[in-house]
Amino acid sequence: MLEVTKQYQQLKSEVDRLAARLSARYGSHLACRAGCSGCCHHHLSVFEVEAAAVREAVEALPAKIRERIRHQALEVREREARSEPVACPLLVDDRCAIYAARPVICRTQGLPLLIEAEDGSQEVDFCPLNFTSPGATDELDGNHLVPLERLNFELARANLNYCRAAGVPDEASGERKPMSQILLESE
Repeated sequence: MLEVTKQYQQLKSEVDRLAARLSARYGSHLACRAGCSGCCHHHLSVFEVEAAAVREAVEALPAKIRERIRHQALEVREREARSEPVACPLLVDDRCAIYAARPVICRTQGLPLLIEAEDGSQEVDFCPLNFTSPGATDELDGNHLVPLERLNFELARANLNYCRAAGVPDEASGERKPMSQILLESE
């Protein structure tokens, strides 16, 4: 199991290096900072390999924080059932309680993402708080974007290997679970 979790850890390290390079390049156009949690106010679901890392990180938190997260996960589940907007239950005072262990998607939020459509077209997307000054998007170039499709492929591959090692059937290995469900299952 250690080898397959190592594959996921290596992917997170690669994403962190990429994020650092892009943050350095585009820093003057990024509003992202500690306490900015706008990207955390949406429905978040993750693969099992990420869920395992989240569970482990939450288990290492102090009991008081774990209880707060559990309460927030219950609230999120209720709001999701009513199709209401939700915030990630791991947000504690507008900061991620497991920041060092956060999923891959959270590591790329705000940065310029290269999104490839099924028809082969490409577009760039980023947080609406970023690149707001006139001409800011003119500085974007194809060599300095988050290659979202490639990262998603690498994440899916790490997840499949993890699921196979953990005995998860192949047909269930591609499932994504809502963060609230992951947190409530780990009680």
